[in-house]
Amino acid sequence: MKLITKPNLLKDTFLTLQSNYKQYYWTTAWAGVGSEPFDQLNLYSKRIKQIVVGLHFYQTHPDFIARFLSHEGVRFIKQPAGTFHPKLFLFYNSYDDWALLTGSNNFTLEAFSRNTEVAVLVESTDSGSGPILKQALSFIEDQWTAATTFGADELADYREMWKKQTRNIQSLSGQYGNKSKQSPRPAFQVAVMTMSWAEFIKKVRTEHAHPMVERLSVIELASSLFQKVNSFKDLNPDERKFIAGLPNNIPGGLDWGYFGSMKGFGVFAKEVGQNNDFISKALDEIPLSGQITKSHYDGFMQTFLQTFQNASKNIENPIASATRLLAMKRPDVFVCFDSKNRVQLCNHFGIKQADVTIESYWDIIVARIMDSEWWVNPKPANRQEQKVSEARAAFLDALYYEPKS
Repeated sequence: MKLITKPNLLKDTFLTLQSNYKQYYWTTAWAGVGSEPFDQLNLYSKRIKQIVVGLHFYQTHPDFIARFLSHEGVRFIKQPAGTFHPKLFLFYNSYDDWALLTGSNNFTLEAFSRNTEVAVLVESTDSGSGPILKQALSFIEDQWTAATTFGADELADYREMWKKQTRNIQSLSGQYGNKSKQSPRPAFQVAVMTMSWAEFIKKVRTEHAHPMVERLSVIELASSLFQKVNSFKDLNPDERKFIAGLPNNIPGGLDWGYFGSMKGFGVFAKEVGQNNDFISKALDEIPLSGQITKSHYDGFMQTFLQTFQNASKNIENPIASATRLLAMKRPDVFVCFDSKNRVQLCNHFGIKQADVTIESYWDIIVARIMDSEWWVNPKPANRQEQKVSEARAAFLDALYYEPKS
């Protein structure tokens, strides 16, 4: 009998058991892909006798389901009365030659790599282990009877729900699409995310570089420009430049540089001046009202990147120009991420500047914004605050803008 507390040892033990035993009887709350034990399960799939996998909280990867969709030895617990949570892995050759691994770990990549898990290995040679085999087989048989197969149509629907719930789980865990080795701060330790609306609006009002009234005027003009046309390309050159954060000749003297000046980005200025159709098509992916989803953003991002496909130099991460446009069209959701605010914004959200790219912006920035108290529960006290609340994501720039000396 052994106690296993290290993920690498757990993985190695699992791989050894998979190799040494000819029959698998398992119950696991969740199953994933990408691990060495998963690869070995593919290799030894004929050894599967009864594997029962739970789907609660949409933690089981749809690719695992797809791989074993037609396997007669794999069934799923779709919706238990409570939470289906067992982790019992029986490896069997004969009544006198078997091993049982049970503990906290599921059959997932994380369990075999970075999770903190503990498991107990019981073998047929251990003293007093005889009754355990009978109990384990009986338990697995009961779960097998309760479980069902999966249909192809069900899998397509499950995959869509899994995508949505995965983002929720990442938010709850504080990951937000984090791919760096440095662990992010949990949300409850991030002051900007727990900040109340009263605290937020106070900070907006006390910004000295760009007074709130002037900022609101920029937002209102940008909104009116988008509302009067069907698409960005239908605006005149100066109107397009205003929205893009570029020098222009629109009368009224409004500072077009509020919420992100793109004056120094000559390649972008050229494309805006030439009315590059990809800029307009990208912005068309973002509705002027209603809910904004990651799918909307992905459509925008993939199209916007084509703006620079014929540029004389490679533009790897045009996040500032992209988010300037987004902040002007939907300031309730997007903040321009540029050289004037990125240092403090990243510091206060507890993220690394290098991790924020045009590809990761939604997961790392927008998802955190949408989980922030001031964003979820704005409580404007008057009409002016109501206008700020309708552009509250863009107004993060007021909190973290740093004038360059």
